[in-house]
Amino acid sequence: MAGSGERSASTGRRLAALAALLAAAATVVFAVLGVLRNLGVVGGSFLAVLAVFEGATLIATSRGGRRVFGVALASAGMVGLVVLVVAGDAVGAVLAVLVGGVLTTILSLLALRPEPYRPPVARTPPPSKPFFLMNPKSGGGKVRSFDLDGKAEAMGAEVVYLEGGVDAVAVLRQAVADGADLLGAAGGDGTQALVAQVAAEHDLPVLCIPAGTRNHFALDLGLDREDPSLALDALGAQGEEIRIDLGEVGGRPFVNNVSLGAYAEIVARPEYRDAKFTTVMAALPEVADPNARSGLTVEADGQPAIEDPQLVQVANNPYAAPEDPAPAGTRPRLDTGLLGIDVVAYRDPAELRALVAAAATGSTRRAAAYRHWTGPRLRVGSADGTVRAGVDGEAIDFPSPLEIAIRPGALRVRVPHDRPGPKASWQRVDRLVLTDVWNVLVGRADR
Repeated sequence: MAGSGERSASTGRRLAALAALLAAAATVVFAVLGVLRNLGVVGGSFLAVLAVFEGATLIATSRGGRRVFGVALASAGMVGLVVLVVAGDAVGAVLAVLVGGVLTTILSLLALRPEPYRPPVARTPPPSKPFFLMNPKSGGGKVRSFDLDGKAEAMGAEVVYLEGGVDAVAVLRQAVADGADLLGAAGGDGTQALVAQVAAEHDLPVLCIPAGTRNHFALDLGLDREDPSLALDALGAQGEEIRIDLGEVGGRPFVNNVSLGAYAEIVARPEYRDAKFTTVMAALPEVADPNARSGLTVEADGQPAIEDPQLVQVANNPYAAPEDPAPAGTRPRLDTGLLGIDVVAYRDPAELRALVAAAATGSTRRAAAYRHWTGPRLRVGSADGTVRAGVDGEAIDFPSPLEIAIRPGALRVRVPHDRPGPKASWQRVDRLVLTDVWNVLVGRADR
């Protein structure tokens, strides 16, 4: 059902979960029986493993004679372990535990295999008069290299190139007035947002052709970014529609995110468009200085006001959390009806160092300088009366206060039936795997 992130486990996953738990139980039984039948071997093996560990420690931390002794100690431990297992007739027990462990691992992975969320789809007739804006310079010239304009025109679409001072919104509205029943774009996320604005005004479907450089919107839609021409398959009878949310900042739509503070200052620099990495590295010490003040105030219902944050990012639906099957930097869903709000506000170098350390270990959300929540709207004020923002990578100045909100289900998107779908990553090894396997077995909501 739309808007529900829970899915019951499939029969295959439940069977794999049951088999994994049985294999784990059998492995424990084999291990206990092996210990009871071979107490002497177990004791000797413990000493042998300890010798290997101590020897490896000496090898890694010492030099000269102590390192040579470490090599000898580790080697003796390994040889002793093999001799004890073989001479003690414990090979069968060891093999049983090893096989059980491997089998449990494989079955657990099958039960916990990632299944990214897929939004409900609707079968609708193919468009009779599609219209596309295409940016021939976007993505290093993907429009021409993939013959996107020629392929679209061959499928009955009208194409207008976004160049030479073309007013994109005016052109799109004229296309609607002329009877266009689908609006599409081949370009970056900024161009996609312009198309989304006009399409949402008239409740028309959009078609995203990932012809930009990074195509974050297309990634989260589950489209093929390697071959943007495959997106045109959505024009055919096998195309299908999904409904997603649309962000709105100061009355302007956005499909990915709005950044304020440090990143917005970097994006606003003239040299950013032609040299992104160099510009970011040159500006970072200035905008990340703990003594720098953004002059911003962030307010949201149910949250304490945040003064002078260094960075604010507001996403059209939250980005993946560590426990989600989606990779970091992607949005598992685009139809939750909520903004994902991330705020960084550190007061001194110590808090900045703690934040960097937390980010390096993947535990940013535990840092005191970091705040994350979800909600339908927020307000950002500025001491100087102007809020500078990066909207889907485009620098824009807004009057203060700036309202940012989300419009649930406001955008119809036509996508190919055969598309890669959202990416997914496997379970982290530090998770309580057996607990998750049990949840799959008993039919609780899984990720």
